[in-house]
Amino acid sequence: MSAEGGGIVRNELSGQVAGAVVQAADVGVINIAAPPAAPARVPRQVPAEPPGFVNRTFELSLLDRHLADGPAVAVVSGLKGVGTSAVGRRWAHQARERFSDGQLYVDLGALRHGGASGVSDVLAAFLRALGVHESWIPEELPERAAMFRSMTAGSRLLVLVDDAEHAAEVTPLCPASPGSAVVVTSHRQLRGLLAEGAVPITIGPLDAEQGLRLLAGMVGEERVAGQRTHAVELVRLCGGLPIALRMAGAQLLRHPAWSLERLIRDLAEAGRRLDRAAAEGGVFVDAFFEAVYEGLPESAARLYRLLGVLPGSAFSPGLAAAVLDGEPAQALDLLLDAHLVEEFAQDRYRMHDLVRLHAARRARSAEPPEERESALRRAAEWYLTGAAAADAAMGRRLRLADHGERLSGAGWSFASRGEALDWLDAERADLLAVLRAAAAREWDEIVWQLAEALWPLHHDRGYHADCAEANALGVEAALRLADPAVEARMRNQAARAQLMLGELDQARDQLVRARRAARASGDPRMEAVILESLGRAALVRGEPDAAAESFAAASAIHERAGNGRGVGMQQYHLGLAHLDAGRHGEAAAALGRALPLMAAAGDALSQGRIHLELARAQRGLGRPADATRSARAAAELTRECRVPVKETQAWELLAELAEERGDREEAADCLRRALSTCLASGNLPRAGTLRARLAAVDQP
Repeated sequence: MSAEGGGIVRNELSGQVAGAVVQAADVGVINIAAPPAAPARVPRQVPAEPPGFVNRTFELSLLDRHLADGPAVAVVSGLKGVGTSAVGRRWAHQARERFSDGQLYVDLGALRHGGASGVSDVLAAFLRALGVHESWIPEELPERAAMFRSMTAGSRLLVLVDDAEHAAEVTPLCPASPGSAVVVTSHRQLRGLLAEGAVPITIGPLDAEQGLRLLAGMVGEERVAGQRTHAVELVRLCGGLPIALRMAGAQLLRHPAWSLERLIRDLAEAGRRLDRAAAEGGVFVDAFFEAVYEGLPESAARLYRLLGVLPGSAFSPGLAAAVLDGEPAQALDLLLDAHLVEEFAQDRYRMHDLVRLHAARRARSAEPPEERESALRRAAEWYLTGAAAADAAMGRRLRLADHGERLSGAGWSFASRGEALDWLDAERADLLAVLRAAAAREWDEIVWQLAEALWPLHHDRGYHADCAEANALGVEAALRLADPAVEARMRNQAARAQLMLGELDQARDQLVRARRAARASGDPRMEAVILESLGRAALVRGEPDAAAESFAAASAIHERAGNGRGVGMQQYHLGLAHLDAGRHGEAAAALGRALPLMAAAGDALSQGRIHLELARAQRGLGRPADATRSARAAAELTRECRVPVKETQAWELLAELAEERGDREEAADCLRRALSTCLASGNLPRAGTLRARLAAVDQP
């Protein structure tokens, strides 16, 4: 810009700004209005309404009455197969309009792997569903629970928790807002929740009239009314369990010429062939599953049996094909028609627990042990191939496993890192179940390679308990293989998870053992990796000098190997250690060495992080102009890389620098940018803090 007469040119920008803004020449005052609250994400996670749902009007009305004024918790309990989940899902869909801020859902039965760590993972998933960016989610359960309460304060939100076993699994998942509600389904009464004021709603088996209505809804009123006596007997034999009655209806639909008497006769005959009656209610429910199973063609019956071999709770057509060692489409359709499996999401299937137990028993009786093991091995190989393909989509990182031959022609592809992570997340519970099964059979190559491939999921999504367990199994596999490089890799990944879980002593012990293994392996890359983790652990323990020693040693290994990016990363970590110790000059020097190396590697995110720490070091050295330039570079780079935590920190640092030089207007503008970043990335609690700071700076 230019101005006649040499007058001062002011380049002013006001109003709400979205995207990048380029200004040239002299820059005057920049005014950015405080951004409005970002539109809230409204999750709708409850699975589809169960098909053919009938009755339960009394129980649904109880839920309506007790959950009318929140915050309220209802525990819907009953025997397996009685329909507790169906009631919860039905009510959630009926009451959808009551919860304008959305519905969150978790099936704890599918995810359960012990302790409060599973609850922490659920909270992380809930926060993501509410729009919180991954990088904002805290590591620890108490902080995640606190953020969830803050995010949902004042919301009208429904949380549906399926298949809970303990009150402790549920309590952290409860919003405190008066307009919210929590519905918990369980096969237990969950007395701990009831003692805290939860409302108990017991679901019993369907009585004769209710069972008849369910059957009539499937096969027609006339067919049931014309054979009422036998229909009542069929309801009794099914124990009033909706799952068994739906199978009965499916059988009758598949055989329109069958009478109900014929179906009852087949059921009684199947019962006589069984060694025992089903445990619940003394009713031959297993016998009914047997009758349905025996009506299947062999291809569908074999798939049914082999699915019973799987340790997980869900499967896809791809996994079914691997287990069957052939095309599953027709067999899978037959199992769907018979209500032996259900499709609960697109290309995602599962068996009811009672059905899965029956399938497992049929597999043990009809499939030779070697075929059961082969089917499980095929499943494990399928999961390893998928995980390896997803890991490959994550970009460059050190990997010991070479999956080139495995992935060649396998047909796996992921369009992006996010898509790969989403697939891993959807399969997470079953991946861990298969890994455990492989470890129990000492399929050691599969175990450690799967644990290595799952690192991006565990690290990026914060599944630290899964990570610690998976890599502990990997350590055992490495020891059996007598492979020190694999041992070092597995111990390192386990230790990183233990650090995140606050298990500092266990992490240090793992890393000491990992370093011995790395040295024994003769692979300098592994020793450098372990040294970096030792440095990280020392920083967590508040030992910056020990951390600096480890980072410097790792840097020297990378330098001898000619790995410029590795040198750059360790110099960055070395700078962090010096900053922790208050050595601002040494920090600035290390960070200054790191910057060109990461630029040469094309790593924009690392450059952004380095600029941010360099700004802090320069501020400590009394160089505010340099600190401001570095912090602005950090804000721009982290914005481009979509890392809102670091971008917010950069804008906050810029605001502090502006305040120190007396420029309150610039400080306010920077705080507005920080606030806008927080709102856009879903961190409403942090946004509230920034609003308060902005109000204080804006005061005359």
